[in-house]
Amino acid sequence: MLSLRIAVVLGIATIANLAVAADWFVAPDGDDAQSGKIDAPLATVTKGQELASPGDTVYIRGGLYNDFAELPRVGWYNVAIHLKKSDVSYVAYPGETPVFDFSKAPTNRRVTGFLISGTNVTMRGIHVTGTPVGEQKQSECFRIAGSRAVGHFYDCVARGNAAIGFYWTSGSRGSATRCDAYDNISRNPKSIGNIDGFGAHAEGVEFRYCRAWNNSDDGFDAISSPGANLFDHCWAFNHRAGGDSNGFKIGGFGADPKTKLPVPLPVHEVRFCIAAFNGAKGFYANHHPGQAAVWTRNSAYGNGGGNFNMLERRPDMSEDIPGDKEVLHGNLAFRGPSTKADATPAENATDNSWTRPGVTVDAKDFVSVDWKELMRPRTPEGDLPHIDFLRLKADSDLQGLGAVE
Repeated sequence: MLSLRIAVVLGIATIANLAVAADWFVAPDGDDAQSGKIDAPLATVTKGQELASPGDTVYIRGGLYNDFAELPRVGWYNVAIHLKKSDVSYVAYPGETPVFDFSKAPTNRRVTGFLISGTNVTMRGIHVTGTPVGEQKQSECFRIAGSRAVGHFYDCVARGNAAIGFYWTSGSRGSATRCDAYDNISRNPKSIGNIDGFGAHAEGVEFRYCRAWNNSDDGFDAISSPGANLFDHCWAFNHRAGGDSNGFKIGGFGADPKTKLPVPLPVHEVRFCIAAFNGAKGFYANHHPGQAAVWTRNSAYGNGGGNFNMLERRPDMSEDIPGDKEVLHGNLAFRGPSTKADATPAENATDNSWTRPGVTVDAKDFVSVDWKELMRPRTPEGDLPHIDFLRLKADSDLQGLGAVE
């Protein structure tokens, strides 16, 4: 009987401690002195975080948020919004688009629009623009940093900034799904070569259905990433603004032989992606001291430094070598060199457009070779737009290759 009473008491205590998830609301015309309910919204995301508990959602109404002339310092950064709490979601109110303009942020230090250091922080439908950079190496729109930081992004956009779009670093993890990063360009020579669309330099990030174009460095950059990253159905194109100008820069740890490499070395995965009209490499192994990735069913078009550049580095980091450890299956390349710095064994490079026996690649194989189709608007549901670019005609002998089905 005693054990039954204890069980009942514990059960009641557990039920009493179960928190019911709450919703909070932020609006451009809100007031942080209000309750945060839908008819009395707050003015700032920071106040929404203060009131929220794990499991809660902070809804952000559409409109412009631009009151960021005075920012607190966090390390090397002036940070507009620091999301520290775990398990809280920040979501655009259905049918509305909140735009955060950080152009007024002071640039005496690096600038971050949203800094995420909490675990399982979710952002959905948030747009960022205007993030500036001063005389520093870089600024970032969304920065996810720290060993406990996990940031997940859905339908978010970074456009028209002088800052990196999405940046995972310092042991963080996370994902980006249906996100765009474009027209993020620095004109300052100190930072022009660092402004990527997406940066994965942490313990593992999954990118799905994301696009990067016209950023002043690379589309997707995974240099010095200790964890393996996934790039699935992502597009990187028209990077020609003065930086490195690669589509997908996958792997690598620089060229210093003294660099301490992670054990084991990460092997990334790049599948069903498109790299088009980039000034440098399309898909790039980036001096990786071993196998950089498994490259499956990707399409490359007109990339200036080679469509698939498999440059690796010796395991002792002593010198660069043509890549001989990559795995490439079902890839397609058109216009420009199909491969460069590539010594992949035949058994690891099967059924690509340059290895399939008896075929050639010609413009007549495709419904369209207009790469500008990649900039079409997403569907109302946020999916990638329908394109005919590099879509194979029914009678092409390249059927089964590339990213466009």
